[in-house]
Amino acid sequence: MTSHFKLQHTVLAMALAAIYPLQASVAASAGVAQFIVGDVNVRRADGGTAPLVKGKDIESGQAIVTGASGRAQVRFTDGGLVSLQPNTEFKVANYVDKADPKEDRFLVDLLRGSMRAVTGLIGKRNRENYKVTTSTATIGIRGSGFNAGYNPDGSLGVTTEFDGIEVCNAGGCVGLTAGESVRVVNNKDAPVRTNVRAPVPTPPAPTEQIQIEKTDKEGKNDIVVNSPPLNPKPPAPPAPKPPAPPPPPPINTGTFTTLTAAATYYLPTNTGPGVPANVLQPITASSATLSSGKLTAFTAGGNDFIPGSTSSSGAVGDVANGDFIGWGSWTTGTKNPGGNTLGDLAYVMGQPTLTMPTSGSATYSVIGQTPVSGYDTSANAAMAPGTLTTASTSMTANFSTGTVGVTINTSLGTFSASNIVISGSKFSYANGGPIFNVDGFFSGVNAARAGLVYTGTNANTRYSGGVVFQTP
Repeated sequence: MTSHFKLQHTVLAMALAAIYPLQASVAASAGVAQFIVGDVNVRRADGGTAPLVKGKDIESGQAIVTGASGRAQVRFTDGGLVSLQPNTEFKVANYVDKADPKEDRFLVDLLRGSMRAVTGLIGKRNRENYKVTTSTATIGIRGSGFNAGYNPDGSLGVTTEFDGIEVCNAGGCVGLTAGESVRVVNNKDAPVRTNVRAPVPTPPAPTEQIQIEKTDKEGKNDIVVNSPPLNPKPPAPPAPKPPAPPPPPPINTGTFTTLTAAATYYLPTNTGPGVPANVLQPITASSATLSSGKLTAFTAGGNDFIPGSTSSSGAVGDVANGDFIGWGSWTTGTKNPGGNTLGDLAYVMGQPTLTMPTSGSATYSVIGQTPVSGYDTSANAAMAPGTLTTASTSMTANFSTGTVGVTINTSLGTFSASNIVISGSKFSYANGGPIFNVDGFFSGVNAARAGLVYTGTNANTRYSGGVVFQTP
């Protein structure tokens, strides 16, 4: 009896071991490949690769790699869709779909190539849990559809198609509405608005049913199916291709003589930022050199300012349209004549408003800022950079009375100034007791934007920086 019981127990254990480990090893599917053309492979988390075929499940941790002729479309379990173009590498880094806003994740990496994306329910439940990471920026969703792709020079182009998205990196964030585009040169400089769409090629005419994605108001996907005709005509011979036009020059690049500059800085051998002699009030720069909106040198007030190293920069608008304004920070630099060494120069640089409003008022909110430089006057030494609190930093303008009000809130100090007089398109304020300085100008049509540099004191701390504002 005992021997017979042990034999039955062993057979049952072997049967269970054959079933349950197999079930446990099946990973949850993140989505399914619903359209495959040409050379497309899937790379597993263990590094192994295999051809990707239509209907195959895609799991979290896997990557899809398309060749020169390859295209793929993946439908995720939350209803989202991603279309991958040739020569693309796309990784599903962390995907969780539990219908729980706290646990859901749509975290993917675009390592090269280009893609189109339409968000599913994960992006609707919790926007913060939907991220597309690239080598230079992170794309966050505020709407439902966008294109992203790398340019031949390695920069990234992003264009939104439905609603809005946000593109961020170490230099700052830029929000886009439907039809708008940005170009991201590297992971340090803020994205720059452009009229050039993301480099996502249009697919060829379909040879089978291809699903084109769009979401309704509830976040569900509406599918439009393009089917080939039942009796297709033979294709016409291709027309000869015209020669490609020369590429347009990079936006906001060159040397200009019509830009207004305002800056604050300190001399390391002096007494820190905020010294009145070390504030450049708004003045037309006789020469300003930009590289994709980034200020690389300028001459103003008879002095040449040249950066040594930069920590951040950003820009909006276009010099060609007359509405450019940029901002940034130089960690080190020089000022000539005299060969003075500079520390923590913060600047705003842009095209001033030509015709200012003479009535009404406007409220502005922050769209860009530099790091907040700090200097300890008791130790005569630079401090670690502070941060600007954008939610409580604001600006108002009363064009009827010709005055400006500003509130600057930083981690190193806070101050407010009201009834700052507008002169032309410029405004300046100075309080010599505890040092509070504001120097700025309006930019864009109807003074839609404004930029300023500021300095302030808080006990033994002097702090300074630059801010750019915009009306809603």
